[in-house]
Amino acid sequence: MKDAWRDCEGWRNSKLPMTSSNDDACKWFDASLTQITTMYADDEAGGMGNSFKNMMEADPDFVMGQVFVNSMKFGGSKTETEEVIKTVDSILALAAKQKVTERESKHVTALKLVTEGKLTEAIEVYRNILKDSPTDLLACLLAFFKYYELGMFNEMLDMMASVIDAYTPETPGYSTILGWKAFAHEENSQLPEAEENAYKSLAASPRETFAIHTMAHVHLEKGMHDAGLAFLQSKEKYWASCSLACHIAWHEALFHVEKGQFDLAVKVFDEKVKIIARGNFNDASSLLYRLAFEDVRVPQRWKGVLDLVDKFSGHHTWVYTDLHILFTLYRNGEKERANDLLEGLKEYVTKNTGTNAQVTHDVGMPLCAGITAFEEGHYETATNCLNSVYSKLNRIGGSRAQRDTFVQLLLHSAIKSSNPDHKVLARTLLNQRKSDRVEDPLGDRLLMLLDSKSG
Repeated sequence: MKDAWRDCEGWRNSKLPMTSSNDDACKWFDASLTQITTMYADDEAGGMGNSFKNMMEADPDFVMGQVFVNSMKFGGSKTETEEVIKTVDSILALAAKQKVTERESKHVTALKLVTEGKLTEAIEVYRNILKDSPTDLLACLLAFFKYYELGMFNEMLDMMASVIDAYTPETPGYSTILGWKAFAHEENSQLPEAEENAYKSLAASPRETFAIHTMAHVHLEKGMHDAGLAFLQSKEKYWASCSLACHIAWHEALFHVEKGQFDLAVKVFDEKVKIIARGNFNDASSLLYRLAFEDVRVPQRWKGVLDLVDKFSGHHTWVYTDLHILFTLYRNGEKERANDLLEGLKEYVTKNTGTNAQVTHDVGMPLCAGITAFEEGHYETATNCLNSVYSKLNRIGGSRAQRDTFVQLLLHSAIKSSNPDHKVLARTLLNQRKSDRVEDPLGDRLLMLLDSKSG
């Protein structure tokens, strides 16, 4: 086991004491945290699963270990099940029995809130932890990705700005924090700051995943597709082995789609976009849907994505995923299953009060209506539905690059609509899109399409 991983004393010295007297458990906690935040498996640790296993075997009553494992397991806005309730109650009882620190107790409280679907309330607890313990990387990690799922990027940037001064190059997680801050800047359209922090992060660790990821975003937002491809290719020796590899490959494919190089985009899909997890499912569905806008027909690849739908359907843990399930069902001709999904979502929003249920009600359902109308050829209705929540798109979560699928859907709907006002809307959106980009071949193609429909 690496000496750099913190034992009980190491965590105390970091001002993050653990209620455990087992040095191995504390070291395995650090090994797990390091791998999850850097997004690279450590061969010596045997990977994430092995690190968690060794941590809990070393100290089965390790409260922060229990919190960590179950935060990963029950990290979505799950409807409470008997398993979830039993697990969280046992952690609460264990924390009370051991009289854990206030910081650890807050982590348990946040976990309970997450499993109840109260995501914004959970974030507030994480932020409270960070006020007193700004280098609590687990609290920052969990809040960061909740902000991402909820599209709360102003708040994300505020959090990153509030903790960054507590980090020095010697602080564990330093390069990761810089990478996360870079991403928060990018999502707030602060591209120079994003680039500055990304390169600081890469100077500290050349393989820092989120710094590489952020620079893919920066190049896309600037319309610098060739430079973006060159950057990703220069860093591929690092990112190809990280847990975000599929998503970064998705960015690589997007550069090709933007440039009109559809065969190369499909090649990246086939060779690098592995459909093995929720995020990868969303990326795969999103990429194929964007290719469909360009009249690229890939029915067999859509079938491969369809094979994964049952893994995610019915859980309603994140509206962004439900929307991509709907894409996938329609593109596979599964209209009956699409109707079942829509009915399930209607029931979900009437029976649940958590954060995701509210977002699904306010934004997700109009988007579903817009997708359905588009797929059925009712373009005026589709435009009205999609445009009604255009200003609220951030609430479904995901990055601006990811949400651009829905912007493109609105554009295609408006261009195909027979309503003249919708043509004006499309032109306005396209002019906004092109204003900040060095090059925008995708926007140029859409303008040509709009001109052909307007004539």
